[in-house]
Amino acid sequence: MRDDPPSLFDLPSTSSRHGRFEPARLTQARARVGTSKTDLAARVGVSAAAVGQYEAGVNSPRAEVVDKLAQELKVRPDFFSVGRPLARIDSVNAHFRSLRSARVSDRQKALATATLVWELTFALERYIRLPEVDLPDVTLGTAPAEAAAMLRNHWELADGPVKHLVATAESHGIVVVVRPLGEIDAVDAFSLVVVDRPIIITTPRRSENVFRHRFSIAHEIGHLLMHRDQADPSAAIEREADEFAAAFLTPATPMDNTLPQRLDLAALDRIGRTWGVSPHSLVRRMVERGRTTESSARRAYQRLAVVDDPAADPTKGYPGEMPTLLKRAADLAAEHGAAVPALAEALKVSPDLIRDLLGDIDRRPVLRLVDDD
Repeated sequence: MRDDPPSLFDLPSTSSRHGRFEPARLTQARARVGTSKTDLAARVGVSAAAVGQYEAGVNSPRAEVVDKLAQELKVRPDFFSVGRPLARIDSVNAHFRSLRSARVSDRQKALATATLVWELTFALERYIRLPEVDLPDVTLGTAPAEAAAMLRNHWELADGPVKHLVATAESHGIVVVVRPLGEIDAVDAFSLVVVDRPIIITTPRRSENVFRHRFSIAHEIGHLLMHRDQADPSAAIEREADEFAAAFLTPATPMDNTLPQRLDLAALDRIGRTWGVSPHSLVRRMVERGRTTESSARRAYQRLAVVDDPAADPTKGYPGEMPTLLKRAADLAAEHGAAVPALAEALKVSPDLIRDLLGDIDRRPVLRLVDDD
């Protein structure tokens, strides 16, 4: 059994003579595996200009070239056919919480995955009514703290800690997915809206620590509310999303009544476990609420770096912080005659990929053959 994630459509090749070629499908499949037009062209025996023309819709590949493209990109030949709902990755705006090394190709790779997630969501909605999208209308330029208060009010959340943040977001129509690092190499988390369906995708770099994951989810919700029409990345937009996350997870008034009068890391640790945020976040909140200075905060961060114990992450104490919406929807669809193979056929993908996107873990033991030589 392979250790690498399932390929995009890991199925035996079928006839490529299924109908008209959809150029955007080639872009999606190529971007998701992270290969360039030049490299792909060399492997299928055509020019890079020819691949560019296929993706631009200037020319369509011959049947035998479609078969070679499918083989190299690990897709079914009929994946390239027209007739299925499609979100073009070059027309989707997204906000990336990415590493500084992220390249355009990294972001295209992430978007190709996101469009596939949307297609799965769309396919499920043929059988199951997913939660309606329930986000307030936030006017452009609204202050982050005000936007956070609007969302708390709209979702009828009390002033206390937001329990089960991911589950709460999913119950209000936001699709949340965690994808492996090998698939989205240089992107930590990002959000986008595809045909009115908000989607948040994170990676284990975020989800492995519950505090970091909750803050990232809140950060992306801030983008969805405040920056839907502002796709150009900027430091100012990222700061606003951070301010939104802090205000949403730790509102000012309750924090003023909760935070210690002076820096006390033990107290902040106890408060953080109650509110589901890290001591680092609470130190920053103390600066924002005028309880401590920037210089004192820097010293606190240094102390936290020394005492930080990754093994002490209380993730298991926070149920509801890993996504379940798509998996539960698929289980319900299966009860009504649309099991994984039907979803795979609708998307022209392999059942293994559907299970992977749903977060199913293959718990079968791995057979390993050892060469005695």
